[in-house]
Amino acid sequence: MKKAVIICGPTASGKTNFAHELARKNNGEIINADSMQIYQQLPIITASPSQKLKQDLPYHLYNFLNIDTEFSAAKYATSASRAISEISNRGKLPIIVGGSGMYINMLIYGFSSIPDINNQVRSQARSLHKELGSETFFDLLKTIDPEVAKTLNVGDTQRVLRAYEVIKQSGKSILYYQAQGNILPLPDFDFDVTVLMPERSFLYETCNNRFLALLEEGAIEEIKAVHQQYNNLNTTAMKALGVSEIISYLKGEITKEKAIDLALAKTRQYAKRQCTWFNNQIKEKRVIKFSNFAEYTSSTSNTISFLKS
Repeated sequence: MKKAVIICGPTASGKTNFAHELARKNNGEIINADSMQIYQQLPIITASPSQKLKQDLPYHLYNFLNIDTEFSAAKYATSASRAISEISNRGKLPIIVGGSGMYINMLIYGFSSIPDINNQVRSQARSLHKELGSETFFDLLKTIDPEVAKTLNVGDTQRVLRAYEVIKQSGKSILYYQAQGNILPLPDFDFDVTVLMPERSFLYETCNNRFLALLEEGAIEEIKAVHQQYNNLNTTAMKALGVSEIISYLKGEITKEKAIDLALAKTRQYAKRQCTWFNNQIKEKRVIKFSNFAEYTSSTSNTISFLKS
């Protein structure tokens, strides 16, 4: 089996620096697994690796996509798998780093063969759901896909919409695709997974400090430029931590201080959800726990030495 390393964990847990040192000492190249660090126009607010780091080592799938473009987890798995295979074929160690659980999950456990839903079908489904209401829309789903309707209830809005979109897009029930099982993008690779898991109060401290540092680096100016060029943009990129709050400030809806407070709270909440996800969803993993920078440095250095040996 070929080998690839995954470094994951909550936001602001030190993944980038750890992965970079690991790559330097293990002839590695780094592949992004953060759903927000893919966008060209948001390198600062998404805490993408610096140009200095990128000049030191090869980095892949960072800041390559325009902000008005959608990018699914399945598309990520395809792109990342290609990069991982190419790196391995060059005799280098592929090191995947990021905090987007769905991206990482798909690389390890595979993804469904359900086709991507185009924007027209998705928009039509949501407009129709809003127009008809939940109960009438659910009755409509029963007429076009009675079998899947038996597995859902009217309150499962997201799943009901998803089932409707799939059959409208492909002509086949979502149950058909689920029965096919997952497609493993890299069946010949063994993934060595390390999860960084800071103690909660220390994690919240690093979340706060990093966000404030991003503001010092020019995050507000970055978002202002995006807002001016893409007014009222409603794509996945706009869900990056801090973007909506800073835009509200730029519009004069809230003060700068309020925007920062809201963004800090959202960042901490997101980090907490990530901790829960990585604890529960990644089955085989090495967990590095630490409650201060000294413990982080010691633990990651020991792991780098272990992986190198």
